[in-house]
Formats: sequence, structure tokens, C-alpha cells
Amino acid sequence: MKIKYDVKKIKDIKADAVASVAFEDMAGQKLHWLNTLFKGNLDTLIETNDFKGKAATSILSYLGPDNRSKRLFIMGLGNSKEITLESLRKTYATAAKKIHALKMSTVGFEVPDLALIKSITNASHYEIMQAICEGVFLTQYSPKKYYSKNDFTPFNEVIFFTDSPKYTREATDALKDSKVICDAVIVARELENEPSNFLTPDRFAEYVKKSSIKAGYQVTVFDEKKIAQLNMGGVLNVGKGSINPPRFLILQYFGANKSDKPVVLVGKGVTFDSGGISIKPSAGMDQMKMDMGGAAAVVGAFEAVARLKYRMNLIGLIPAVENMPDANAYKPGDVIKSYSGTSIEIDNTDAEGRLVLADALDYAANYKPRAVIDICTLTGAAVVCFGHLLAGLMGNDKELSKKIYDAGQKTYERVWELPLYEEYDKLMKSEVADIKNAGPARQAGTIMGGIFLKKFVQDKYPWAHLDIAGVAFGLAESTEEYHTIGATGYGVRLFTELLRQYSH
Repeated sequence: MKIKYDVKKIKDIKADAVASVAFEDMAGQKLHWLNTLFKGNLDTLIETNDFKGKAATSILSYLGPDNRSKRLFIMGLGNSKEITLESLRKTYATAAKKIHALKMSTVGFEVPDLALIKSITNASHYEIMQAICEGVFLTQYSPKKYYSKNDFTPFNEVIFFTDSPKYTREATDALKDSKVICDAVIVARELENEPSNFLTPDRFAEYVKKSSIKAGYQVTVFDEKKIAQLNMGGVLNVGKGSINPPRFLILQYFGANKSDKPVVLVGKGVTFDSGGISIKPSAGMDQMKMDMGGAAAVVGAFEAVARLKYRMNLIGLIPAVENMPDANAYKPGDVIKSYSGTSIEIDNTDAEGRLVLADALDYAANYKPRAVIDICTLTGAAVVCFGHLLAGLMGNDKELSKKIYDAGQKTYERVWELPLYEEYDKLMKSEVADIKNAGPARQAGTIMGGIFLKKFVQDKYPWAHLDIAGVAFGLAESTEEYHTIGATGYGVRLFTELLRQYSH
């Protein structure tokens, strides 16, 4: 896709379609201005008063043969005093989807008055332009890869334009960066949506190794023998039930002096989760190909950070496994040992994600990190708690949690913090091991996942845990403007915004 930022009037943009925007309280004025530019082509639209600029509304008008563009799409932004970054993102996404449905190849999107929006939202000109671009770029993906006739083709060229030369540098920078970030989100979506018969742990590792070469980061992969040598009992035991052996990926990006402490991202990479011996119900099990949504988010973050050349050091740890009920599978009642030697009683083999994360969180301490963040589709209880709107946040460091919350608010990949009170610890107490891997049924399920992981973190480093079970997929049910059915790529934009703060 070609992208461009132009300082031109809308009538001078040559495209299959151009999209203009109008605030509800300024719609009449905007329509008359457009009508003058297009020499009366909007007379009927003005007479009928069919367009009032209300949020999420739009209208398509065909222009005369003398115009450089043949179609004019006008989008309503709602009341100017109520504009937000997210409403901008949704408006441009809705417009992009409607224009894309017309099979347009070259499209121009008008950029509204950035100074006006800044005065209302208190966001920077860069952030405003970023939201606009994300709304368009995030729609340019389809999960129809395996259709025998996939007719989805992204826009060939997108032109963002304004007739004011102000803020050109900020807008141009935001345009370029947003394309990189949205491409990284699409990488995560593609990984999550890939069927598990094609994306085994080994193939996942091979994909990341290949992609890393172009993006500019390094990948080391431990096979099952190395995993066994390191006594990573969580990864090894969860993977025992599958004919596809586990892998442990280490992603490394060095954008600063190697002596600088890194941030470590840990992503759950369960490429398919049957539940193991504690097998899941068949309804909805097909979605468990996306149980590696956390790992996909980590890969996406690396794709973005490396291409944007952040001045920081970043490590990614991804335990990649399949959880299957083979005769060799681990069983309820088993006792296993983690990388640190902590003994774990298996109460439920469908609580497998925390086992592989335990090894990774233990291993993270080797990097003496400035912060560690794990991200995972950990508990169905997160969906019960938050629906498909928020991720659960837990951790041991208030400053880190605040940074994540703020990044989530800005990107609209929102989080909400849950407590990890010491009183919960006794619910994970085992009579035969240091800890068991599941708490009482129906009690604080999302928190219990965090309590388990806390055991392997202690206070070795600042740590945050993100349970994204409700937002990694299924989000299209509630807010579909810039999402599609299937994976959302949640976490990539949040991480990219968060890690920007560590760049110096």
C-alpha cells in the first residue's frame, strides 16, 4: 500500500473516492464550502438536508465528470465538543470499510483541523493524526486467507490531505509510524487466526525467525531437548501430550547500549488448547487456535519497535506448546517442577498457560530487567468479569501498572487492575507441593491466575500481568469498526505506546 500526506484542497485530490469530514455543529457550513468547491454538485444534498454530521453517519455523493475524483464520501464526526481519539479512530475506520466495499483502489481522506481537536482532547497533533491513520489502516485486513476465492484486496494507495500546511511534520511522522504499527498488528492477527494444523510450535518459531530478519531483531529457539536440559518443567509437561514438541523462543532487540537493562515481554504461546486431560467442551474449542494471542502480541510489538528503531533494549520470551490429551499427557494429580525448582501440583490440565509462563517468568530474572510484562489469554473468568472490552491487569509495581493503564487509555486497548491480596494465596495452597495450579472453582478465577504467577516473580523485578482472554478475539461482537471477526491483535498498540516511554 502506498501512503502519502498532501497539502491540497479536496477538489485537487485525484482518487477513486475522496472522504471529507464534518462536525455536527458545523455541518451546514462544511456542506456549503464543499458545494462551492465542487461547483454545485451538492445542491440536492443541501436541499434535502439528508446529512447532519451526526457521529457514525455518512453519505455518498457522485461528482460530475469535470472533477478529479468521481465520488465524495462525507463522514459525520458528531459534536465538535465531544470528539475523542477513539471516535476519530472509529469514524475513519467506518468510512474506510464502506469505501473499501465499493472496490476502490485509490482513496483520499481529509484530515480535519488538528488544532481544534487538540484544544478539545488535549492530545498532541501527532496523536490525533495517529488515531486517524489507525482507523484506516486497521481495516485493511481480512481473515479470509483460506477462501478458495478470496476477493479481499487492500487499498492500493491512501492519501491523507489537508489544505493547511500547519503541522505537516507531525502529521507525516504519525502517518509513517502508524503504518508500521498497524502492519505489526496485522502480523499478530495473522498469527492468531492461523489454523493450528498449520501453526504448530515449531512452525510458529520458524515464522518468527524469518520475520525477524526483515524487521531487525534476533531470535533464538530452544527445542525440546534444550528445554529439558533447562528443567523447564511447565513447558515440557504441557507439551508432552502432543506429537508437535514444544519450543521456547527468545526474541532480542538492542536499540541502546547492551549494558542498559531491558524490558522483558512474556507471551503465552499455546498454539492449540484442548484442555488436555481436563478436556474443554467442544463448543467454541475451534477458537483455541488463538490461545497464543499473548505470544502474537509480543511478536507484533517486536515488529513495531524494531522497525521504529526505539532507543531501548527489549527481550521477548515465548513458550510455544500444544496442550493435547495424548496417552503421554500430564495428568491431574501429577507433581512437576518449574525452571526455578518450585514444585507444582496439577489440579487442572486446562490451567496450562500459567505453567508455561511460570518457566518464562523465572527465566526472565536472568536478564536483570527493568520491568517484565506477561500477556496471555489466561482465564475464561476474564470474559465473565470484563466481557470483550477490557483486559485484566495485575502486578507488583504501581508505577508500571499506571504506565500500562495510561497507554491503554491512549490506544483504547484498555485495562483494569485487579488485586493480588495475600489472603488469596491460601486458595492456591497444595498439600503435596509448593503450590497447585488452580484455585477453587468459580472463585476469583482471573485473580487466581495472577496469584499463581506471582509465586514465580516474587519481588525479583517490577512485574505486570495482562489477562487478555476477553479482548484477544471476539471483540468484533461489541465494537467492530476497526476489527474483523477473529483475532484483534490486542496488545501490539498498547505495548508500542508503552515502550515508547522507555526509548531515550
